[in-house]
Amino acid sequence: MRRPHRLLAAAALVAGVAAALSACSGAAAPQSSSGSSAAGAASTTSAGTPTSSSSPSPTPTSRHVADGQKWTPTSFGDQTVLQTTLTGAKSGVTMKVWVWTPPQYNDPAYAHSDFPVLFLYPGGDGATYNNWTDRSYGAQDVVSEGAKNGTVLPFVFVMPEMQVSKNVDTECTDLPGEPAVGTFLDTDLPTVVQHDFRVMPQGKGWGVAGASSGGYCAAAIALRHPGQYGAVVSIAGYFSMETTLPGRKDPAVEALYPTALAPHYTGDTAWLFVAGTDSSLDVKEAKAFAPLLPPPSTTQIYLQPGGQHLTTSFKAAMPQVFAFFSQRLAAPQKS
Repeated sequence: MRRPHRLLAAAALVAGVAAALSACSGAAAPQSSSGSSAAGAASTTSAGTPTSSSSPSPTPTSRHVADGQKWTPTSFGDQTVLQTTLTGAKSGVTMKVWVWTPPQYNDPAYAHSDFPVLFLYPGGDGATYNNWTDRSYGAQDVVSEGAKNGTVLPFVFVMPEMQVSKNVDTECTDLPGEPAVGTFLDTDLPTVVQHDFRVMPQGKGWGVAGASSGGYCAAAIALRHPGQYGAVVSIAGYFSMETTLPGRKDPAVEALYPTALAPHYTGDTAWLFVAGTDSSLDVKEAKAFAPLLPPPSTTQIYLQPGGQHLTTSFKAAMPQVFAFFSQRLAAPQKS
């Protein structure tokens, strides 16, 4: 059964990205899977030329929107995202998807640019919600501020539901006799995003991340598709299925566990594992899994001082997460 993901009210908004990165670099250096210090995972990087300090509400004006999929602006507090209900062409599964575009996306200077894209998976069951859409993790604040001052890339966020219902816990995998949620997330969703938004091609333009159960999903999806994602971040994730659905014991499903796929992974992918020092289980999971990934992939572990398996700790790790993505993925490119 899934470990609980306790959603707490956010304590305070992430301060300026530069200050946050400076503070974290003096706290605890990320480690490689062998335990040695891996310099640079939380350092500042040049992320392109910022052109706008305002944050216009995203609107479905992408030149790619021509497939009839309706994207509606939706507010989460002062955050505006695009929402759609998508029925996967291959999976037949229907779930909600939210997309956030950074201020640069609507800036005329970037009108003919394609953007790096992150597929983001929530903690908990992810049925009817995704924590990344609002200020639960503060991710939009980190990217907006960082892209403005050139320390973080202007990423497009893709934030789907993770289950068709709270009682059907497929853990982002196609289980026998259950909705094909795995196919929806790793095939149908990327196809629509590429068609409807100005995003870069697969590989160094794509990243995937998740917290807790979302960390499992991020790892599983990346491992099933070597070469599709240039960087992966697991925040307090685990790597063997915890669902109570009977399909988890099917040999074909067990072969898709991240722990089973990792030793045979051929992708050239940068991996970051975030684990709070006050959550011994998360630390144990990260340290056991990272060494399973062979070259050319690279792995780093960030041990978050005082971090727990809580939304507040996940939020506090956002500067490290987006510094990592900004260093490993490509900046917007002219299309």
